[in-house]
Amino acid sequence: MNEGDLIYWVWLTEIKGIGPVLARSLLDVFKNPEKIYKANIEELLSVKKIGPMAAEYVMKSRNLKKAENILKKCTKSNINIITLNSLNYPIKAMHISEMPIILYNKGTLKENIQGIAIVGTRRCSEYAKNITIEVAEYLAQNNVPVISGMAKGIDSYAHTACLNNNGYTIAVLGSGVDICYPREHIKLIEKIIENGAVISQYPPGTPPNSVNFPKRNKIISGISEKVLVVEAGDKSGSLITAQYAKKYGKEIYVAPGNIYSPQSKGSNKLLVEGSKIYLKPPQLIQSMITLEEKLTLNTDKNSISEIENKFSKSLNYDQIEKLIIKTICKESKSLEELVLLFKDSKVDIIEKVSVMELEGKIKVFKGLVSAGKS
Repeated sequence: MNEGDLIYWVWLTEIKGIGPVLARSLLDVFKNPEKIYKANIEELLSVKKIGPMAAEYVMKSRNLKKAENILKKCTKSNINIITLNSLNYPIKAMHISEMPIILYNKGTLKENIQGIAIVGTRRCSEYAKNITIEVAEYLAQNNVPVISGMAKGIDSYAHTACLNNNGYTIAVLGSGVDICYPREHIKLIEKIIENGAVISQYPPGTPPNSVNFPKRNKIISGISEKVLVVEAGDKSGSLITAQYAKKYGKEIYVAPGNIYSPQSKGSNKLLVEGSKIYLKPPQLIQSMITLEEKLTLNTDKNSISEIENKFSKSLNYDQIEKLIIKTICKESKSLEELVLLFKDSKVDIIEKVSVMELEGKIKVFKGLVSAGKS
């Protein structure tokens, strides 16, 4: 997208009284911001949700000077502008009406992001820190992006653990992406920009005002596949993130905390209200990954290699049979577990296992299916 088009996107986001919901309503009709800029009052009023006051806001804001200045700052600071029409606009936020129509970005925002948000209190317990590091490491090792808000405490531990394991992480800011807050995270933000992405709905130069952070939390929820609340007091901003996640239909996982600790009061309340209890990292990605990825998660690389060498060239094993062998090579599985693992395969697993047993490809004993000839 060239700068001539971008200037109108920036202009639209800077109109007082026109938030993401109204901006999206206008775009649904006019398709691009330049046509909104040139529309007359009657055309504006014909748009659903646009009343006389909103139409007047648009008419009175027809000046591109502010947008020009923002674009100059972006160019100077090497800031990208991601619009709703960009290929790398976060796919999970694409159809949420409250999500901003543009995002400012430093680093590399990948396409089709399916990440997990890890959020929690700034002053966290050692217990919460350990959970955060364990989860972020696991997600990084399984190529699942870690999303957080770069605040002190849980956020910074999540980003850091992910980066230390060569993972991809996204930091959502409550300021412009050219401002590091808190200042002591300057090295962290540099590493995120180098190996991930920093994004914000706010233009460069925007300070980290307190009113910005609930909107930051909204974006964290919007762009995430699922949200994990590690630890939260009764006034923690993480509860706002969880609130939006629930509104947007996202799965919310919560680590159970000490019932006597104020730091866990908010997160434990989320559990009482129906959030899913978090106990171990694989919970977070079980429904996100492909069938073949399910079968290889955390499997020893050498054993995978041996299996592939043994079966990949064999014409006597079809693809599903190879995956079944790969699944049971390290540990026997019950028939029920195999049915659950292969529920997306459109294959009758009970019948397939029976045939494989008759052909001597696997062993079935006392309800457990194992590798090796019977």
